[in-house]
Amino acid sequence: MDSDGALLLDIVVNGHILQLPSNADISIKDYTEDYIQTGPGQLYAQSTRMFSIDRESVPYSWNHTITYDTSKGKMPYLVETLHASAVSAFYHPLEEVLVFRIQASIAKGDRSNQCPQGFSLVSSGPYCADENECDVGQPCSHTCHNAMGTYYCSCPRGLTISADGRTCQDIDECSLDGNVCHDGQDCENTIGSYRCVMRCGRGFRRTADGLSCTDINECQDSNPCHQHCLNTIGSYRCGCEPGYQLRNRRCIDINECRQRVCRSDQQCKNTRGGYTCIDLCPRGMTKGGNGTCIDINECRDGTHQCRYNQICENTRGSYHCTCPRGYRSQGVGRPCVDINECEVRDTCQHECMNTPGSHRCLCPSGYRLMTNGKTCQDIDECLEQNIQCGANRMCFNMRGSYQCIDTPCPPNYLRDAATGFCLKNCPPNDLECALSPYALEYKLLSLPFGIAANQDLIRLVAYTQDGVMHPRTTFLAVDEDVTLPFALRDENMKGVLFTTRPLREPHTYRMKVRALSYSEDGGIDYQTTFIVYIAVSAYPY
Repeated sequence: MDSDGALLLDIVVNGHILQLPSNADISIKDYTEDYIQTGPGQLYAQSTRMFSIDRESVPYSWNHTITYDTSKGKMPYLVETLHASAVSAFYHPLEEVLVFRIQASIAKGDRSNQCPQGFSLVSSGPYCADENECDVGQPCSHTCHNAMGTYYCSCPRGLTISADGRTCQDIDECSLDGNVCHDGQDCENTIGSYRCVMRCGRGFRRTADGLSCTDINECQDSNPCHQHCLNTIGSYRCGCEPGYQLRNRRCIDINECRQRVCRSDQQCKNTRGGYTCIDLCPRGMTKGGNGTCIDINECRDGTHQCRYNQICENTRGSYHCTCPRGYRSQGVGRPCVDINECEVRDTCQHECMNTPGSHRCLCPSGYRLMTNGKTCQDIDECLEQNIQCGANRMCFNMRGSYQCIDTPCPPNYLRDAATGFCLKNCPPNDLECALSPYALEYKLLSLPFGIAANQDLIRLVAYTQDGVMHPRTTFLAVDEDVTLPFALRDENMKGVLFTTRPLREPHTYRMKVRALSYSEDGGIDYQTTFIVYIAVSAYPY
């Protein structure tokens, strides 16, 4: 201390401090700071604070180490807590002087004689020594760096830390920088690096070393031609046998008869790859004006003998009588009768109504017929009719209908508009409340009739506040109703809801599931409650 009794400190600041404009309206919130005796003549302090710049809240973390003369003794407790309030600061630009006031008091911490997480007790001090987490359990996939009260992980060149902060994942250099390779080269990503390979044009493929291109023999690889294929450098060419011509890579028969290859008193008959000249016109044919044989259209000139409701179809040299679509013949000279398509199995998914020459499929109420005219699709009344169920209620679309169900949030909770979760209603800038580990989530599931036993229906997952699946979570059914045809099991940190017996009757069930997520020391980090509504349809679709 100096002669006036003021405490003199040498302070070295490491880290990032925001550059603030001198005219900004800055307000510093009350905060607490834990001081830990980490050795003889040494203290370590850490805190999370909140201040606002022009009414916009900004959180920041602060830690520092204090060293002092060991002859001054030590704190009366392993952990003491500093309470700071009424913090104000005034900056005088001309004098370049910062004046601030603070009301502070220090007292023993909540666990004054226990070391916080990340520290271990040295009884000879006693004091709290930093734990080297890197030496215990290998928390990082690659390189671990110990820090006071914690640790952090790093990755080798070409890899980056993943969202869990522990494992390393590959960096795709090709997607980050599109110009890492020269012109005429393509970038191929590899684990931890990348390589530049030759860019090959159409009709070529890259060699195994990636340094050159070689011709693709399309004739051997894909046989793209109809009859004959000739490989060329970078491409191929198709060919045909005599009597055929190439069209769209297929060999189409040439109709030589169109070229008048036969005499005028002959009939030309085209064959695959050739033709035949026939002297006489066959039955059902007649001589044309040019002397060739032409077909007689019995259906058009009225010489056919189709009766009742039969349809005449002309053929080359003849005709035949057929029944219209949706009718069948009873024999020669007998009228056509309607086909009852409803007697055919699986004609309609729900109900079939026969009509003259056709049929029509019907669907139950709440379903619509799909474009294939056979199967039924559930109508989502909640979406299409914009059902508004009111406050603390949710529209539950069930197969064939819908229902407004109660989905209230507990007291002091509000529904998150984006996720539908019930979360604590926290005042502005209240970090402790915002990090509350309790949440309530509603799940709606609509099922068809007839699902068998032991079928998985839904997987429930509990997430941390960072949106990452919690690594230590157990699930349990809160309801003990033995009549429910469902059960719950833990599987890979997920709660799997499955059937215990076949679902053979329409019914709506309600089931309550609780997920408990534990921290590494065994305490409960998060608690999520799932309210699951399951509606079973009266139909197997």
